[in-house]
Amino acid sequence: MASTFGGLEISKRGLTVHQTAIQTTGHNISNADNENYARQRVSLQSMDPLYEPALNRAAGPGQLGQGVVISQIERIRDTFYDDQIALTTNEKEFWESSRNYLYQMEKIFNEPSDNTLRSLTDNFWASWQDLSSYPSDLAHREVVLERANGLVTRINDIHTKLQDLRERADREVVQSVEQINGLAGEIRELNEKILKLQALGDNPNDLMDRRDTAIEKLSALVNVRVGRGDKDEIFVFVGEQALVQGVIQRKLKANPNPQNDGMARVAFEHNDRDLILGGGKLLGLIQMRDEAIIERVNRINEFALNLADVVNEIHRDGFGLNGSTNRDFFHVRSLTEDAGGAYTVQNARGDFDLDGDGTADMTAIFRITGTNTVDPTSRIGLDGTITLHKPDAQRTAVRLDYSADENLEQVIRKINDAKAGVVAYMTHDNQLAFKAVVNESDRRQNFMINHIEDSGQLLVGYTGVLVASGENGAFDSRRTGEMVKVRSPLSDVTVTPVFHPAAHIAIDQGLIRDPASIAAARGKDEGGTGDYNIANGMADGSNALLIAKALKQGQNRFGYAENAEAFYNALISKLGTESRTAEDAVQRQTDNLLSLKNLRQSTMGVNLDEEMANLVQFQHAYNASARTINTWDQMLDVIINRLKS
Repeated sequence: MASTFGGLEISKRGLTVHQTAIQTTGHNISNADNENYARQRVSLQSMDPLYEPALNRAAGPGQLGQGVVISQIERIRDTFYDDQIALTTNEKEFWESSRNYLYQMEKIFNEPSDNTLRSLTDNFWASWQDLSSYPSDLAHREVVLERANGLVTRINDIHTKLQDLRERADREVVQSVEQINGLAGEIRELNEKILKLQALGDNPNDLMDRRDTAIEKLSALVNVRVGRGDKDEIFVFVGEQALVQGVIQRKLKANPNPQNDGMARVAFEHNDRDLILGGGKLLGLIQMRDEAIIERVNRINEFALNLADVVNEIHRDGFGLNGSTNRDFFHVRSLTEDAGGAYTVQNARGDFDLDGDGTADMTAIFRITGTNTVDPTSRIGLDGTITLHKPDAQRTAVRLDYSADENLEQVIRKINDAKAGVVAYMTHDNQLAFKAVVNESDRRQNFMINHIEDSGQLLVGYTGVLVASGENGAFDSRRTGEMVKVRSPLSDVTVTPVFHPAAHIAIDQGLIRDPASIAAARGKDEGGTGDYNIANGMADGSNALLIAKALKQGQNRFGYAENAEAFYNALISKLGTESRTAEDAVQRQTDNLLSLKNLRQSTMGVNLDEEMANLVQFQHAYNASARTINTWDQMLDVIINRLKS
């Protein structure tokens, strides 16, 4: 039969259970404004009743209930929303870091304003235009120098700021790696505590909330995937690599990489494998540092180098008021001047040591100009194939056929449309010229012509670019001493400049000291020497006009663009498009994230009205249990104290 005091035990259990329920409700209410808190609920179940089925059980009706117990204190949380929020946070932070740096680059170029490359280049062009009208006026020559100085100063400034921006991104990469290690360490410690408490049969809800919060913060930095298949431990993967496995953490390191200008390389400490990223702030920073910013650095270098080469090419053919000629207007440090710098140069013929072993292993040429003057609109009357090598890791061969019915303009168009690492154009003297572009696979080989070969006579006897046709006559940068394959004299060849020509471009110091040396006039060939050897006179400004035309309307090729204006328009347009794309993506992911968080809060968030209703319910149940104890007390008092023998 049931115990006389069994009713007291049932009521005591009711008191204890509802006291815990009230305490849990208070805990929920206290965390109502904590967005990382998942509300908790006390799950109740009835106590095992009396009696268990057995032959020796007490006779009587059964089963008799023994009250209530707490089965668990569970947290109300949906991991589906957690995973979706982690994914959306990852995408949002990737685009946000990209947007921030793209915005900074837009501010560096500062379009539109009065102090941009576009406006300064226009002013420089206008100064040459004015000089062509007043070639004997020293004041107009001073204006040319002043405008040129403003332009090169702006080029230097943009390059410096882009490099500073890249270094800032690298510092953020290192800081992000430290944050990742810190969050991974926190998750590991929480895993250890949770595992111990679960072994004791507890539900460490608050610790699990903290762990989920740490994982969500981690997802903002890298693309994480949470493995919950093992009930005893949780896995946190970055890509397919485990960053945290239960109580094991695999730390990351960010060490300087000499192959990437000393920028940090992110890898695992235990096996030195690169961290494979698919999103997050860290990927955004690395892509900005190693791709987007580098692309703009390459472009400003390309602009500076081509600007100098286009102006110098024409300026060398002109004459100053003092009769000087064969002088460069801009000074760009070539490889021969940088023997102790980025390249070790062996001689003035463009041979240099790329791998740093002390022996020249390449020939570095930026521009080659043919020796023959030709009409680009006339039929070439020749058949053959031009072979070029793309500036990719495989040096992919591009073969361009030409036929006798084509003219040189059509062949040039084929070469430029192929985007094979070189561009072709007709100079101001109607000579065919080839120039290199940026090397997308190895920046150390920027502005180097890889390979030029002609199976016929177009580049040999017709235009005078190469000495001989066929494989034996091909120019190939992988060999030294290749200048002998080029028919042009050294004056018509531009050696590849030092790394980052935008940092070094300057006006020739001789011109600054003596503006009369600015070559505004053209010359004439007296005596049939094949070269301009006599100036046309002080009143001639035709050379200045040629420079102005080359800067504005010419087709001298700035990279794959026709001229400086087209090049700069493409640069700014692409930057603006990428910035707008990033801005739209940030806004889209922000809206998605807000929607997902609202959905998650509808499940795990604390509803104060609901909690107050529960509080009243638990309070009444607690009071009723207390009242039941009082009733049992009165009954027992009758039995114990009032029944007299």
